[in-house]
Amino acid sequence: MKNVFSPTLKIKHADWPFILQLLIAFAILISLSNYFLEGFILNSVLLLLTIFFVTLAIVHHYRLQREELEYSHYKIQAIGEIQKLLSFRAPLSPMIGWAATPELAVSVLKEVIRKKPSTIVELGSGVTTIINGYALEKYNPAGRLISIDHDENFAAKTQKEVDLHGLNEFTEIRTSPMESIDVGGKTHQWYSPSSLQFDNKIDLLIVDGPPVKTEKHARYPALPMLYEHLSEICSIIIHDTKRVPESTIISHWLDEFPEFEQEVINTDKGVTILRRGEV
Repeated sequence: MKNVFSPTLKIKHADWPFILQLLIAFAILISLSNYFLEGFILNSVLLLLTIFFVTLAIVHHYRLQREELEYSHYKIQAIGEIQKLLSFRAPLSPMIGWAATPELAVSVLKEVIRKKPSTIVELGSGVTTIINGYALEKYNPAGRLISIDHDENFAAKTQKEVDLHGLNEFTEIRTSPMESIDVGGKTHQWYSPSSLQFDNKIDLLIVDGPPVKTEKHARYPALPMLYEHLSEICSIIIHDTKRVPESTIISHWLDEFPEFEQEVINTDKGVTILRRGEV
């Protein structure tokens, strides 16, 4: 608990609901105490309430620190698994910030090893593009990865990484501008349908784009738009599923496409795998 009172401590988005609930409950109880009590009893109750809520806040923060430590261990384990299973010819880009997490990368790698997909499509390029390329090279050299990105600069950066690692034989980078498309009577900003032409059915779909800043449910069109392109036996891996928009999207998908079964992987950002056609 030595870092609980650190001046560099940052409050995360996930902490705000708890903080607001705590402040509201504290304010209500303080107001009621002032209205119904007085004198020594009032002061004693206020002191006890203050101690209780401060203790509650410290315990909550301590629990979050323990949780982050567990996630850190999971990330280290995931990176170790990736390095053990694949032989890289150049350094990987850092898996931090907005990049794909090690947990997503190892989930993708395990799916490639287990199913040996012939066609992989990923929405949002980056470090998973490199992981997928190496995985195909080692476990299914006849396979092909198509990576689609709306950001021309980021797609070019990923292409340079593909060149550096010598994975052009297995990887195709497509730049697809965002367009207004109609999905189920609603308009969404999503990848241009002109970029969604594939020679073969998709065995593995990775959904890590577009960014949530595009719109609230930016990734919803992925399954409706690509449904007809999916193999009978296929997997869909979705990142950031601990966020409310992504978890809502998955609920809608399962309602609309009930043939998929769900596996939830508990990471700091959340990874969910939907599978269809498995025995």
